[in-house]
Amino acid sequence: MKRDVSEQYRQELLNEEIKSNKRTLKGFIWFLVALTFIWLLTAVGIFVISLKLITIAYVMTIVIVAPSFLLWKEGNLSKPWVKYYLLTLICIVSGVIASFLSYHSVFVYVFPLLFAIQYRRKSTIWYAYVVNMITMFISMVVCYYYGICDLNLLLGYQNTRKWFMERVVDGTLTMPLNKNILFILIVFAQFPRSIVFFVFSVMMQYAIVGSNEDAYRIAQLTYMKETDLKTRVFNKSKYEEMVKDYYPGIEWVSVTFWDLNNLKILNDEHGHDVGDKAINTLSSLLYSYENDRKSVFRIGGDEFLLITNNPQADETEQMVKEIKQNLKQTEAGKEFRLSCAAGIAYGRGADIIDVVKEADGHMYIDKKESKGNV
Repeated sequence: MKRDVSEQYRQELLNEEIKSNKRTLKGFIWFLVALTFIWLLTAVGIFVISLKLITIAYVMTIVIVAPSFLLWKEGNLSKPWVKYYLLTLICIVSGVIASFLSYHSVFVYVFPLLFAIQYRRKSTIWYAYVVNMITMFISMVVCYYYGICDLNLLLGYQNTRKWFMERVVDGTLTMPLNKNILFILIVFAQFPRSIVFFVFSVMMQYAIVGSNEDAYRIAQLTYMKETDLKTRVFNKSKYEEMVKDYYPGIEWVSVTFWDLNNLKILNDEHGHDVGDKAINTLSSLLYSYENDRKSVFRIGGDEFLLITNNPQADETEQMVKEIKQNLKQTEAGKEFRLSCAAGIAYGRGADIIDVVKEADGHMYIDKKESKGNV
């Protein structure tokens, strides 16, 4: 199947997802750096927070996120589940930190949504939102028993410091504690935060939708810019761009220059529709060999280039043999079969223009020998 804009868009999404996973892992690093800085400031007495509690949160964060870096090391970031795994980790880490530091770190719950917005799928936002709400509730319950208490939640009131101070008698706060702490946590903490983060998630969803639409338009424009619309392989403009910016960075290349035999005869005797069909037949065969090391370009009417990065021994020769054989076996018409000429040349990527010229010369030699095969 030849490339189309949808295929190109899907590939761009996959590449973007891999990049987003890398950015998430880099975000983990900066998260740990910031937490290390806070821990150090607490250790020297600048921050008036329990050193024991922040140490627990710090160690647990390291233990939770450390395994994720194995994915980066092994280069296994293209799997669909990776983003959900990483988003789950950041939700858990946010919950752990909030469990011990309470209102000192309430904005830590924003981080999972910020991490999720870089992925171009709405599902990641809502996944992060749901997991975030679950970890938020668990962390608030844990915080009540083990973390830094929020006095208003503990007492079940929503008042200022002045109001509390007015009710201190002989150094004692004379008011009852709220006994239904779960109700208070759900109604006065979980519920309002859930609403705020819901609105935040909806707005980020709109941003993702707009971003996806922009990305698709960019993919369309890119596709039209670099693709030959008749054969759907790369066009000459794309070839010239890669000659300038890409191939000089490749150590070794093989270039195969392709040309159909007797195309003029086909056009004159059978019509241009048959000639176009012949061109598409050759381009389809060439495209079937395209992969991450091979690229196909249409640089003229029936002239194509197939460039291979760092080819293996005899790889190009075997490919040419197979394509020629398959082309001859193609039913192009009752009165003729197709054939083509091919020229091969090798060289450094930095010398790609000279290598193409050499392949072109070899193609003309092959054409003289095979021109009657139609």
